[in-house]
Order: sequence, then C-alpha cells, then structure tokens
Amino acid sequence: VAEKMGVSRLSKDQVSAIASSLDADIEDLCARPLGGSPVPYVWLDATYVKCRRGGRVASTAVVTAIGCDAGGWRRVLGVDVVDTESYDSWLAFLRAIRSRGAAGVRLVVSDAHPGLVRALGEVFQGAAWQRCAVHLMRDCMREAGSWQLRRRVGRIVSSVFRAGDAATAVAMYHAACEMLEGCCPRAARVLEEAEPDALAYLDFPPSHWKRLRTNNVQERANREIKRRSRVVQVFPSESSLLRLVGAVMCDQAETWSGSRYFSERKMAEMHDAAFRMGAAGEHNWAELEKAARKMIESSLELADSVEAA
Repeated sequence: VAEKMGVSRLSKDQVSAIASSLDADIEDLCARPLGGSPVPYVWLDATYVKCRRGGRVASTAVVTAIGCDAGGWRRVLGVDVVDTESYDSWLAFLRAIRSRGAAGVRLVVSDAHPGLVRALGEVFQGAAWQRCAVHLMRDCMREAGSWQLRRRVGRIVSSVFRAGDAATAVAMYHAACEMLEGCCPRAARVLEEAEPDALAYLDFPPSHWKRLRTNNVQERANREIKRRSRVVQVFPSESSLLRLVGAVMCDQAETWSGSRYFSERKMAEMHDAAFRMGAAGEHNWAELEKAARKMIESSLELADSVEAA
C-alpha cells in the first residue's frame, strides 16, 4: 500500500508514529467514558487468534462487547486480548465496561460459556441473559450421531424460533422437545434445560426478536477480525493483535454510525407494556402444542420436498 502511494520505505520512527496515532484512536474508542447512558442490549463474544506470548505461539482470545443504546445505535463497548476465555477474564472485562459508565443493561446475548454466564450474573445484576439460538441449535446437533440425524435435529430446533408470537413460540418449543425425545433424547435434554434462557427474547418487543435471539452482530464482527488476522497468521505480540482488532472495530463503529440498528419507533416500544401480554393470559396450551407440532412437521416435510427436488 505504501509503495502505491509513492513511499518506497518507512523508517522505524515513522512506523512508531503511525502505530501511536492508531493506538490513540483505539484508546478513544475502547476506553472512552460511556457517560452512564442506557445500553439496553449488549452482545458478547470471543474469537481466537494465534499470537506469540512468552516465547511461544498460543491461541489467544479476543473478547468484544457491542451494545445498542436507547437511540437504537450500535456502539463498541469494549475490546481486549486475554490469555483464555475464563470466568476471571470475563469478569475483569465486564467490570471495566461497567466502570466506564455502561448502565441500564436489560438483555445480554451470548453463547453458553459457563465463565461468561457466571460473570454476567455478578456484573450486570438484573439483566436477562439470552442464549444465542444458533449456538443452541449447534449444541443440540452435536448430540446426534449421524449426519442425517444432526440435520433433522437442526431443522426441528430452528423452526421454533420462526414463531410469530410468544405463545406459539413457547408451544413450539415444548413440541420440539417432545419430538427430539423420540429421535435424539440427549438433544432433547439440552433443549429442555435451555428453555428459560433460549426464550428470554420473548420478554421484549416482537419487532426486536430477530436481532435479539442470536449473536449475529458479533459473528459478523468476528468474521471481519478473522479476515484481517488471517493475513498476519501469527501476531508477534499481544499489543500488535490488540492494535489490529481495535482498528477493525474502529472501522465497524464508523460503519454503524451511518444507520440505526433499531429505529426510534422500535426502541420506543420497549416502554409499551402491551407486548408483554403475548405469552401471558389464558391459552389452551394443549391445542397450541398440537398445532405447533403440526407446524414443525409441515416445516420438515417442506424441507424434505425441497431437498428431493
């Protein structure tokens, strides 16, 4: 890139100056005070990159936190490089975010890493935890033996999260557990145990569900980190890794500044109690679950027909 700009070589001092300028931008993004403004939604995840530490190459965890503020804008809340994705690492990371003023967190979306879930309960007390539906589906599929059974398990679980209202989603979840019990009992147990956390998104406005039930916003950021880090292969130090990841997240923050993740109208729905009546109230659960089972079976038949065609 430098050669195309007419620069034949860079001195050590010039490289240091460029790195210092970049470090200042990353510091401004990742260490700035958050001002105590409400951040109702937070997505957390980690991805692993090869880095040289202590004279050896090791897989190093890059942890990131992305939030959505009350205005519907996505914000980078934090980026860090840690030795391992453990309870202690997550606890320190989340405490740093809270100390900078992250407040009003109502829902945190992540995978089911035990250390992360435990740290969340201590740092953001009172916030609900949404277990990523995609990760849950993969966990259920992992319990199946053959690839045909894995595919069937995945189709059964994925159909649950396409329900249009809260009561139907609960009924389909229970129907899916019963269907899995007949073909893959271990997957059924995983799904049953995850119910409260897998359906946490139902306590929020329906217009938010699609973006709350998965960790897709983090997955896209991780793919961009992997795309950039793949060129380097092995980073010479943790500071160089943090510099590149921070630069990627600076780019993401600039991109996100051009459009809201949720419109102002949708964010205003959080203060409307009407959406909370979906799964509450009187329902004929026997009939709902019967209908839910038919919907899942129809979905499976359609998938089989498409595959056969």
